[in-house]
Amino acid sequence: MSLTTSALLLSAAALVHALPPSVPLHLDKGFWFGDFTVGQQTFTLPIDTGSFAILIEQGKYLPSPTSQQTNLSEFIQFNGANEDGTAPAEETPFFVLDDVTFAGVTVSNFLVGNITVGDPLPGDGVAGFSPPASDFSGGDPTQSSGQGLIETLCDTGVVSPCQFGLTLGKDGNGTFIFGEMDTSKISGEVTTVPTTPKDSWTVNNTSEADSPLLVVDGKSFGQIRAGFDSGSPNIIGPLDQVRTILQSVGYNISEQTDDSGITIALGTYNCSRAPARFGFSFPPSSAVHYIDAGANVLNRTADGKICTANVLGTSTVGPADWSIGQTWFQGRYVQHNLDNNTISFADLAE
Repeated sequence: MSLTTSALLLSAAALVHALPPSVPLHLDKGFWFGDFTVGQQTFTLPIDTGSFAILIEQGKYLPSPTSQQTNLSEFIQFNGANEDGTAPAEETPFFVLDDVTFAGVTVSNFLVGNITVGDPLPGDGVAGFSPPASDFSGGDPTQSSGQGLIETLCDTGVVSPCQFGLTLGKDGNGTFIFGEMDTSKISGEVTTVPTTPKDSWTVNNTSEADSPLLVVDGKSFGQIRAGFDSGSPNIIGPLDQVRTILQSVGYNISEQTDDSGITIALGTYNCSRAPARFGFSFPPSSAVHYIDAGANVLNRTADGKICTANVLGTSTVGPADWSIGQTWFQGRYVQHNLDNNTISFADLAE
């Protein structure tokens, strides 16, 4: 029997003895991975604060004895689904009900997206940790955005307050932390910004003057609409603006357009020169929070002479829309508060 989304959410239950203080994550090819058990299988999934659902890559999910089919599906498009962020991905999952375990917590009757038609994804799929998804079904009862794992853990009282933190180190090791920020792990001031309550961790500006600023080597390139996205391998911005910035810092621009008309641009430069530093400022503070120098370079040619910057321009995003990806997260503690709709961050203690 197929169940509607409302019935599915009411049937979910979490079983837990005690949450661990932190869950280990590791960096591999531009993505931060954690281990999840779905049914009787273990999957390595990237922690993606830019999407909502738990999705398993095409051909990898095997139904368990307790899994149930539903009549729910979705069509999803991702930017930056490979190591250098150049490959978009389109996915069509059909949702099943199964048990999902993360950090020792098992949620039964959870909606899992079994991708039946899709492009390659990092690891075994995607683990979404965005705020709740809006209803994009258009009234179609067979369309669903899936189910949020962190929202379910909060709704069942397992996680309280409804917050989680990511500490992504400069050495490729990180942690996922449930609950309030662990201030013993930070150094310096904490910056807090309001974020949108639905779909993404996008800075929620009360006025144009409150908008974040993009700053490159101390020079402001204007106000932007910024979203924090741990599942993007680099910094992603609008094609025309990225072109302008790359030219201004003396980078060579490499562009490509695919069969669907999507154009992307990357900047390359001689590795012997100092790379431009990209950062963001969040008014009313004037402090600039730069990408760590060690994460500034996306990749190098085999001979080590030509570097590619970790900033990508694409025709798939609107003017002034920027995605602050995992390279910026490195060396920081980034706290996600679903109760108050805020992002807070600080440098990690050495």
